Amino acid sequence: MKNTLLNSVAGFAVILSTSAFAQDAQVNDSSDENDNSETTRLQRIVKGSGVDKVAVDTPQAVTVVNQEDLENAQPTTVGDIFKQIPGANTSGSERVLGESFNIRGVGSGEDQADEGRFIINVDGVDKNYQQYRMGGFFSDPELYKRVEVLRGPASSTLYGSGALAGTVLFATKDASDFLEDGETAAVRFKSTYESNIQGLLKSVIVAFKPRENVEFLASGNYRFGGDYETGNDTLIDADFMSKSGLLKGTITFGENNEQSLRATYQKWNTDAVNQQYAQTVNSPDFGRVDRNITDETYILAYENPATDNDWIDFKAQISYSETLNQERNATVFFFGPGPGTQFFPDADFRYATWQAKAQNTVRTEGANWENFFTFGGQYTELTRSLSKRDSGTQPAGVDEKYGIFAQSEFIHNEKLTLIPGIRVDYRTITPDQSVLNGFATNTSSVNDVAISPKIAALYKFNDSLNIFGSFAHTERLPTIDEVYDYRTGAVFGQNLKLEKSNNIEGGFGLTGYDVFSDNDVFQVKTTAFHNRIDDFIHRSLVATTAPGPGPAFVNIGDVRLYGIEVEGAYEADNMFATFGASAIRGEDIGNSISSSGNLGTVTADELFLTVGGKIPDQGIRYGWKSRFVASQNDVIANPPGGRFSSNAFSTHDLFFNWVPQDAGLKGLEFRASVENLFDTQYQEFLANDPAKGRTFKISLVKKFSK
Repeated sequence: MKNTLLNSVAGFAVILSTSAFAQDAQVNDSSDENDNSETTRLQRIVKGSGVDKVAVDTPQAVTVVNQEDLENAQPTTVGDIFKQIPGANTSGSERVLGESFNIRGVGSGEDQADEGRFIINVDGVDKNYQQYRMGGFFSDPELYKRVEVLRGPASSTLYGSGALAGTVLFATKDASDFLEDGETAAVRFKSTYESNIQGLLKSVIVAFKPRENVEFLASGNYRFGGDYETGNDTLIDADFMSKSGLLKGTITFGENNEQSLRATYQKWNTDAVNQQYAQTVNSPDFGRVDRNITDETYILAYENPATDNDWIDFKAQISYSETLNQERNATVFFFGPGPGTQFFPDADFRYATWQAKAQNTVRTEGANWENFFTFGGQYTELTRSLSKRDSGTQPAGVDEKYGIFAQSEFIHNEKLTLIPGIRVDYRTITPDQSVLNGFATNTSSVNDVAISPKIAALYKFNDSLNIFGSFAHTERLPTIDEVYDYRTGAVFGQNLKLEKSNNIEGGFGLTGYDVFSDNDVFQVKTTAFHNRIDDFIHRSLVATTAPGPGPAFVNIGDVRLYGIEVEGAYEADNMFATFGASAIRGEDIGNSISSSGNLGTVTADELFLTVGGKIPDQGIRYGWKSRFVASQNDVIANPPGGRFSSNAFSTHDLFFNWVPQDAGLKGLEFRASVENLFDTQYQEFLANDPAKGRTFKISLVKKFSK
């Protein structure tokens, strides 16, 4: 089944390329005359790959989710954003505290070491949380206006070594997003109701611009929901309540007000009383616990694009980020040497990160070429602490990293783009005293150096066709967990080798104008990749099944990930469509993880399609959204973090969005949707619980401004 779908995806891409290329002459004759008011997903600007460029002309697989997408999707959790991004998904569960990311077959909700294989970044700040049977990122989608998913390790150059799978960039909202020309103040109220969980979101945003060069934003969100029902009316324990907020102030100054100074404070909190201890799975065996989790981020950032000086395009910021999980009153007891010994005592899990980063871009040009050279440095200090009895799991320590990077983007004759880059990270991990007092012996600091070079190229034959390819090497530094988990002897963990990823990918992008009607645009981008990871680090099966000495994490050998991703869009005056597909394979070359030789973290093949209509002068969009997912039965043994199998399924949604254009209804927005319209019973391969059944969502927004 999987090989059939992989071939189908490849054939689908070829058919699309033939169709679009046939329009080539028409595109070249008319593209300059087209001024489409609507843009497709592949026409959006990518900000996270270096110099700003449109997605279809970026030599990397990237998806940009903008503010309109986020509003229309009405996401309850951050994971909902990833449901129609090829090659990206979530793992764990649909609980607010149980979601982790999976990109190109890397990432599971059971083994926190996976969090180190991709980078999660909010407004330039790395976010990192690793705890068994917990999610890896705690936030609310209502805080964000933009999400970029850059797949593959090429982003390691700018964002840090070890992004074997990719990088996810979140951007928070700004006051200017809610102030139209001439407005100085606005207040925006929003409420969303979700039927399945009887959930409610209440949100308010205040945007203020007292002077031309000064703006402030304050937002607050309150969201809650109960347990949800699956397609066969099974009740899944997933109730939650969360509060989040954002404060942001921006001052511009200097010539043409180009320079800017921005201060940001972001907070998310949940007081989860009597929650299941295991959030990645609906399992009463682990008992229940009271959790109070707070995630906070402070940022001070400066930018100077200096448009009149080719030698300066400078950005710098300093930040502090902290995630604190306070666990109390766990109900599971371990009957070991003394009956009634509490297995999960009261504990505080804390991740605190200081980060400073600065970079500059120098522009040079000649008669038919230009070059953008970006270079900079980054310092990160991550402190992980655990306030409970000495324990081999969740070891505490400090991870200190210095990185320098350089990337050049050379463009010749507006056709050929070459992007070489390199990054070097020097890292020191120092164990906490609690590790030294534990069962480990001869435990000392660990020093490592990771090098991440890359080369990418894109060639535009014309305005409708380009081809691209890249090679990227990155090295992932072992995490604190992998080095100092001394449950079975941390001294072995100090000898871990770095994971080494060698990724090759290539593909093509197609654009056609006036394809099916006047003033329409059709685009598709196809990417194939092959990623070999040497010295792959995995939790030792011996450590999880037998007592006595032995490493908790080991280098098991090599794994191979490869596949194809397709993403496309169509936009016309009265209709639109988006589509995508992904088919990924993962192989454990030495059969070290599973007897089948297949990785247990590779998502099933899938195809998604959205088709809709619009009435522009009324601000109406409506349509049908479908997702088709194949069965996944390649894994015949159940490795840690993997699954036995999953059945094929399809889901279908209806949606209606109305943003009135009449002056009398200005500031009003209405959105409604029915998700899982046919109440299908299904379970994602990397999810530990069945998914939600039929769900109705309604959102109402009203903005007042002056």
